[in-house]
Amino acid sequence: MEKKKVELLAPAGDFSCFMAAVNAGADAVYLGGTKFGARAYANNFTDGEIIEALKIAHLFDKKIYLTVNTLVKQRELNEVVPYIEPFYNAGLDGVIVQDIGVMAILHRAFPQLALHASTQMTITGYYGAAFLKNIGVSRIVPARELSIEEIKNIKKQTNIEIEAFVHGAMCYAYSGQCLFSSIIGGRSGNRGRCAGPCRLPYTDEKGKTTYPLSLKDMYTLPILPKLIAAGIDSFKIEGRMKSPEYVAGVTAIYRKYMDKYYANPQQTYQVAKEDEIFLRHLYIRTDICQGYYEQHNSKSMVTIKEPGYSGTDPAVLETIRQQYLTKKPEISVQGFVTIYIGEKPKFTLSCQGISVTAEGESLVSQAQKQPLTRADIEKRFCKMGDTFFKIEQLTIETDNKSFLPVKILNELRRQACTQLEEKLLTLKNRERTVSPIEMDNNLDKTANTANIKNNVDKTASTNKTDNFILTAAVLTMEQLEEVLQYSTIQRIYLDADLFIKNNLDKSKLNKKTIQNKNNLRGKSFYLALPYILRRRSYPYLAIYQRFLEQESVLPFSFEGVLIRNLEELQWLNDIGYKGKRIADFSIDAWNREAEKFFLSYCDQITASIELNKKELQELSGFADMEYVLYGRLPLMFSANCMQKTVQTCIADRESVQNIYCLTDRYKNVFPILQNCCHCYNILYNSVPLSLHGQFEGLRKQGIGSYRLDFTIESSAEMKKILAYYCDNLRNNNGLPFPLEHYTNGHYKRGVE
Repeated sequence: MEKKKVELLAPAGDFSCFMAAVNAGADAVYLGGTKFGARAYANNFTDGEIIEALKIAHLFDKKIYLTVNTLVKQRELNEVVPYIEPFYNAGLDGVIVQDIGVMAILHRAFPQLALHASTQMTITGYYGAAFLKNIGVSRIVPARELSIEEIKNIKKQTNIEIEAFVHGAMCYAYSGQCLFSSIIGGRSGNRGRCAGPCRLPYTDEKGKTTYPLSLKDMYTLPILPKLIAAGIDSFKIEGRMKSPEYVAGVTAIYRKYMDKYYANPQQTYQVAKEDEIFLRHLYIRTDICQGYYEQHNSKSMVTIKEPGYSGTDPAVLETIRQQYLTKKPEISVQGFVTIYIGEKPKFTLSCQGISVTAEGESLVSQAQKQPLTRADIEKRFCKMGDTFFKIEQLTIETDNKSFLPVKILNELRRQACTQLEEKLLTLKNRERTVSPIEMDNNLDKTANTANIKNNVDKTASTNKTDNFILTAAVLTMEQLEEVLQYSTIQRIYLDADLFIKNNLDKSKLNKKTIQNKNNLRGKSFYLALPYILRRRSYPYLAIYQRFLEQESVLPFSFEGVLIRNLEELQWLNDIGYKGKRIADFSIDAWNREAEKFFLSYCDQITASIELNKKELQELSGFADMEYVLYGRLPLMFSANCMQKTVQTCIADRESVQNIYCLTDRYKNVFPILQNCCHCYNILYNSVPLSLHGQFEGLRKQGIGSYRLDFTIESSAEMKKILAYYCDNLRNNNGLPFPLEHYTNGHYKRGVE
């Protein structure tokens, strides 16, 4: 059996880009409409244009995937089905989705519609891929940070379809895990409105101003055979904000080398220098790299200097316009026309093994003066107008004595073309019909109340305003010691690597504060798992499991876990974990459908830090919700390392607080924590979030718990913050907040 060829997937920001992609050889096109697309500033498509594009795509055996890849607020949720329905009826081939609530709705409404998980879902390994496959997702777009070996592993373990980026702009942060633009400027990348703060200059600790967060553009032509061998199903070109010339030029070059490889896989593969130069003249951001496929991170991937675009060669652009933008694709057809006196005229069109015949309503009359010649007939029937058909061969049978008005000849041609188009589309759309996806669990369930724990309606959750607990998350032993001294902190989240980094050294656990059972009494402990879980971290999972199964030297046991991603959710399922599960804010639940879905797997969810007060009130399960009351908000999680970019790799797996700072143009200082255990960076906001002034309004909603999230705070800073929140806030003593600079985050403003 011949192995299926990799799909070439091109972007389209508008209809001209779509036609450019089709002309240049794309197998499929992804595009956005008027709603729910992660490129809010692209021209995007009207509803009518999407339906027209579907017709054209299917005529030429292409596919169209619609981007529905933003997080959706509760009040917008009822727009999803009416928005998708006309496209589904027109044969939409798939939707690219970020919001798990949207996935649930689409699967119930359109069970035959292929669901593709957006790269915004941050799938970093086979656990997350398996989780999504189990709930009916047919294709994933994994994180761009994955290596070839990691992609191979996902394919081997799950056999799910994989769509991977091969060319175009790259984000510094893991897609879906970047709040930089959102928190700083109110323009959320999760809503398609990123302002691109990573492309701005920053000053490092040595006083040097560069562009350390701006990555070079991805370019993978040299490693295309390796990517094909990895089992990738679709090569995705980034660029829904780019021009038709860019779309056509990049698509054509990748088409050329994919075809070249498939024509002779054993032949030596090499990219011609002129083709690389050609691509470099198509809006490349300063320079190019091969992404993360063969390196975990590198200074060579970062622009450092100003990340502007290289110049475009007018000659290159004109060549592209002539080849791909000034003509339309064509379908070769054979025509057969018969015109005889006393008979109805007929015109038959045939292609791809099917035929249609249009017949005139009235009989052909005898010519009184000048009869129709073969040249007249050929002129009328070879002119295909605005259709995509081209007469390759026309057979004419006539008696050379007939007469028909030009209007009737044109109408006969139009009827035949319409019939052929309709028949082709009917047959092609019938071939595309698939059986409903079998579900293994909860995605298609309208209500799973047996699994949803304590889910209450918002109107019933406003009575017991003091029925809440305070929780704290800590990264260091010193922070743990401070938190243990407060009886009002009832739940503590311990960083999963805290004791690994300390090598389980008992001497570090023998401090009086930790060993004092009075300090431990009334407290529950939760293991806070890593924000990013990739294959390099899998050896740690066995250690985490031993912690959870109480096989450790710790003086306490873990009641549950804090889950940061879908990878960990599936891992816990795989090991049959029975303890409590709490989903962190990095697992997005912006609407009741998403809230309900995650509460079928977890005991509690953490409210999104991008929702404002009104949007929070639109959710329902407040008793099953935790809210971050204080903490440095993580603005970016990245595979690239700031320490390695500006200095050198320290690979310090023992320390839990390796901090490097960047300063922006306005003198705001952003601390960056290097997690050397799992090799990722966290860039924190320049000031902490603190909602002490909003606490009275918050607790009227009946939220179950409030978290103090400690990250880079010293013991001295923690003493002040804990004293305020634990002693003053609950008792309302009216003491001033101890920090001068802080933010309310999105509690008041929210995002568009």
